[in-house]
Parts: sequence; C-alpha cells; structure tokens
Amino acid sequence: MNKQPEIGLKTMEGVYVPTLLTILGVIMYLRLGWIVGNAGIIGALGIIAIAHVITLATTFSMSSMLTNIKVGAGGAYSIVTQSLGLEMGGAIGIPLYLSQAISVAFYITGFTELWTLYFPTHPIWLVGFITWLILAGLSIYSTKIAFRIQYIILAAVILSIFSFLFGPSIKVVSDPFIGSFSQAGFWATFAIFFPAVTGVLTGATMSGELADPRKSIIRGTLGAVFTGFAVYIGIAILFGLRAPESELIGRGMIILELSASNALVIMGIMGAVLSSALSTLISAPRTLGALAENRSVPYSKFFSKKDKTGAPVNAILLSSLFSMAVLMAGTLDALASLLTLFFLTTYAMINMVVLVEKLTGITSFRPSFPVHTVIPIIGFFGCLAVMFLISKVFLVVTVLVIATIYYLLQRKKFFSPWGDVRGGVFYSIAEWAAQKAYEMPYHPKLWKPSILIPVETPEDFKRLTEFTTALIAPSGRLYYLSINEKAVDKDRVDQVLQPLKEKNLFTQQVLVEEGVFEVDFSVVIKTLSSAFLGPNTVFLTLSDDPFKQKRLIDVLDTIKSTEMGLMCLHFHNKYGMGQQRKIHLWLRDKSPNQNLAVLAALQLSKNWNAQVTLSRVVSYENEVEDAEESLRSFVEDARLPVNTVISVYVGSFMETLHGLNTDLHIMGMPKNGEDIQFDTMTRLMNELPASIMFVSDSGLESALV
Repeated sequence: MNKQPEIGLKTMEGVYVPTLLTILGVIMYLRLGWIVGNAGIIGALGIIAIAHVITLATTFSMSSMLTNIKVGAGGAYSIVTQSLGLEMGGAIGIPLYLSQAISVAFYITGFTELWTLYFPTHPIWLVGFITWLILAGLSIYSTKIAFRIQYIILAAVILSIFSFLFGPSIKVVSDPFIGSFSQAGFWATFAIFFPAVTGVLTGATMSGELADPRKSIIRGTLGAVFTGFAVYIGIAILFGLRAPESELIGRGMIILELSASNALVIMGIMGAVLSSALSTLISAPRTLGALAENRSVPYSKFFSKKDKTGAPVNAILLSSLFSMAVLMAGTLDALASLLTLFFLTTYAMINMVVLVEKLTGITSFRPSFPVHTVIPIIGFFGCLAVMFLISKVFLVVTVLVIATIYYLLQRKKFFSPWGDVRGGVFYSIAEWAAQKAYEMPYHPKLWKPSILIPVETPEDFKRLTEFTTALIAPSGRLYYLSINEKAVDKDRVDQVLQPLKEKNLFTQQVLVEEGVFEVDFSVVIKTLSSAFLGPNTVFLTLSDDPFKQKRLIDVLDTIKSTEMGLMCLHFHNKYGMGQQRKIHLWLRDKSPNQNLAVLAALQLSKNWNAQVTLSRVVSYENEVEDAEESLRSFVEDARLPVNTVISVYVGSFMETLHGLNTDLHIMGMPKNGEDIQFDTMTRLMNELPASIMFVSDSGLESALV
C-alpha cells in the first residue's frame, strides 16, 4: 500500500504563527524604545500607523488576487507570475529568493550576537554554525515539525511581552507626547521601523505546503498583521509612559530594565530571531522551487525535484548551504538596505498587479474578495516612497537588477499557460488612445506607411520581404492579406513574417480561408480601410501573366472606391533592386501622385542609404531652367535630403528612361482621365532594365507637411 502524503499545513501553524513571529522581531525588542524616545508617543504611533497602512494595503491586495487565481507554489512569486508573466515573475522572484536566503544569515547573526553577550567565552562562529545546523536540519527533515516548534517560540515571545507589561517604571518626570527628533527626522525614523512589518509574505510563500492556501493565507496574514499592530501600539505607549526620552534613546537594551524578568525577555528576543530564521529558511527553497518549475533559473530540473511530501529537496539543500556561506562570510550590513528593497519591490508589484487588473477592466478579474482601487494605490506608492526613503542608491541598484533579469528572461521566450494581463494593459492603452484619436481631425502630418499586401502564397511574399521592410521601417505597419480557397498554412505565414517581427515592425495577418479573391477582396479592403490603425496604402506586384493583369485591373477599380493609396511594383526578373543605391523619382509638373511617390522614395532612401535623383522630362531646351528651379524649390519645401540630385532631361520620356542607370524608378501611375493606362505600364515594364514602382495618391498624404 502506497504511503499517503502528509496533510497540508493549517492556517495557524502555516501562516499566522510564522508571520506574527516575523513581525514581532528584533525591531520590537531593540529599536522600538529608541523610536519612541526620538519621536515621542504621538510620533511613534504615527510611524506605526503609516507603516501598517502600507502593509495592510499590500495584504488586502494580495488577498484579492488570491481569490481570483489558483495560487501555486511560491506565494508572491506565483501571484506576480500569473498576472504579469513568467519574465516579470522571475525578475521579482529571483531577487526575492536571494533576499530570503541571505536573510537567514542576518537572523542567525543576530541570535549569535545575543548569545555571546551572555556567554562571551563561546566562539561566535561556532554558535552560528551550530544554530544554522539545527535550523537547516529541521527544515530538511520535516516542515511540519519545524513549524510546530514555532509554538514554543511563540510562547516565549508572549511571556516576554507579559514580562514587559508587568515590569517596573523608571520615569521620574513627564515628557511631551511629541518627541524632539533629536537623533533622526520623522521619515528617517520611519525607515528604521518599517523592516518590522515586511514579513507579511512569510505565510504566503508556503502556499505549496498549505492544505487550503487561499483561505489560510488571507486569514492568517490579516490576523497576524492586526495582532502585530495591536502589540506595537501597546508597547510603544508603555515605552513612552514608563521611561524618559533620554533613557529610551541612550540605552539600546532599555526593554530589559522595564521588564519583570530579564530571562523571559532574552528568551523572547532569541526565540523571535530564531523563528524568523527558521521561517525564511523554509520559505526560500519554496520560492526557488517555484522558479525552477517555470525554468526561470539554471538547472531547473534539478532544483524542481520534490520528495514524497512535495518539498523541493534539492532547493532546500542549496538554500541551506547558501545561507551558511553568507553567514561565514560575515559581510551582511552592507546588504541590509538592498535586501529590504527587494522585499518592498515584491510588495509594490503585488499592489501594482491588482491596480492593473482593476484599471484594465478585464472580465476575468472577479475576485471573491474585492478591494477598492484606493487600496492598491496606497500600497504601491507607499512602497515606492519607503524605498526612496531607505536608500536612493540601492533603489537604483534594485531597479537595474530587476530590469537585467527581466531582459535575460525575456530572451528565453517563455509561454505562460495561464496567460497574463500585459496584453490587457496594452489593449487598454490602445482603446484610450483610439478614443482620443477619433476625437481629433486627421491631418496628413500623421501619415506613416501602413501597407496592405495581398499575397497568394507565403513564398510570394518571401521575395518581397527585404523591400517591404525598407518601405515601412522603422515604425510603419504591414498587413498580410491572403484570400484562398484552401486552408492557409499559418505556421508558414509566421515564418515569412518573422524577419519583420525581429525588427519590431508591426505585422498583422488577415487570412480568409475558403474565399474567392474576386468576390471577397472588395469586402475586406473596404472593411480594413475604415478600421482604426488600418492600412492606408495597397501594395501590389505587377505580373507578365495576362490573366493576373486582368485581375489587377479589377483590383484597381476596387481600390479607387476607398481612400487608400496604391503602389504597384514591377520587380525586374534579372536585375531585381540592383545595389539599392540609386533611386530615380519622376515628378512631372503638377503631378497628382507626387506625394506618395516622394514619401515612398524617402522611406527607401533612408533604409537603403540610397541617393534620390529628382527627375523630370521637358519637351524643349528653354524649359529646363524653369523646371530645375521648380524642382529645387520642391526639394526645399519637402525637406528632401541634402544630397538629392536634380536632373531635367529634354526629349522623349521613354528614350530618356532607356539611357539611365538606376536601381529603382518611382513614378506616378500613368492615367488617361480616370482610367489607368495599363498598356503604358506594361511597355515600361518590358523595356526598362530596372525595377519600377508606380504609385497613386489617396489624397490623405502630403510630402510638404
């Protein structure tokens, strides 16, 4: 018969007790008296209240998220990952794990210093090593036993608090309730106190070990925060009433003189420190294990391995060894501020997640524990403010570390099976921008290349990839249109569009299956022309096939009924685009198509680093000077590149073209009234030793704005 797995931890032992013991730690015993002495009773109560407002906001935000998702292992890491993606989850989770693992050494160091204070003959390194060995052994052997030992520690903390409550008073004169802040200002004092309330995620990190993580984390964390708040308020008032300002400021261990039993207080201090170390030593591997399961750290398969009880055994072993290495190194003080900021960053991200979910208004965010929008706002900006107060330098370091990890993880191209809200954020921004854009009148100054390319097969587009990239880069858009009677190979379409996506160019697939081009093209193009951020120009290729030429004429008639420009490219079979260094732009006097022609030439010349020759043909020699002056004026008005060459030729247009050496001709669509002179286009295509692009303005472009 198979061994049944252990029943998960309950609310009291898995969340409430470890979270409360982390809150009621060293700050309460060794720093709260100084805070009251420096800030006075009113000032200290204000500091405690503000800190707990931020903590409660974070707790409420976390609780709201927990009732909207199925929380996985890693607690806070799981919340961020499921909302902002694996990349951001890893960017937050990796520093969080390092902070947890290093914090173990902080707590053990605090314990050894207190121990050697009363047993000075004991080697401090040996006390630290033995303490680590016991705690690591407990965390490896059994999580349940480790957490149940905390009941003993909680009893010691409670006894120490009672010892303080019934202790003597050394106050001889009445001091003002508002302190002088002689040692530090209000916010500097606040920064010293705030680490006392940064343990609210202790229970959440154990989400993978809890019997009912959703209910346990919410109830246990809220209960611990409110209990801690009441204890801090009561002890702060007693400090202020029972000792003068000078004593509170001058004596770091003043709590011993105000207690009925020093032994009970020492037991409480050591117990609280040990409890924090044990809780963190247990929670850190769970964060690492969750990161490993999502392949966000090296050797993920090794660190994600679990034993029969579900504990990440290899992650526990590494975290224990890592904490010992940091403990032996002993250089901890310099990291204190940075570690606190890593914790605060996690809290800020939890609040931001809830804020983003609420502001985007997506239907999937419907928590059974809803909170008002003010809650995550307070939590998010409160965390940022505290981070700024603690250390501006380490705040910059924190941002750089998270940004670097995010960049490295993003390159791994993770797939999140549960999705995330990043798309919702951009959709919301796009919706807002669309509303604002619709309210403003269109102006040709807003034009940028937005090209629709009808394609029969992906291979047809592949030979145009380089040219279309040069036509729309760096910020244009491309719409790939396929109307096919058969099913479209979407994977192949993705492959041919990949070079454009790698250059961060906007690409959109419009795929119509079981369609007939002659019937459906008109509907598709009219629909797209009225869409927000739709295409503004249709790009077609010219073929020597008579059937395709006949179909092209029908397509051109359809395009005339829309406000869309037109580009028709003849790609020379032998010369292609040549060396992509010379572009001849033909502008006849008062050409109706000069705007799109100029804009296309500018795009291509910029991306090819090519020279544009602005060209015109006149009938007589005496017209050359006026034509050159007109073109020079146009170059200046249109702000064409300074290396633009002006060439005016006398004679026949066709004969002039034959004598030129260029890579691409750009010219207006030859028309006779409203009808396109397709015969002229065919003749040019057949006779010229270069590629040609014919263009037709839509009326929405302008080269002069």
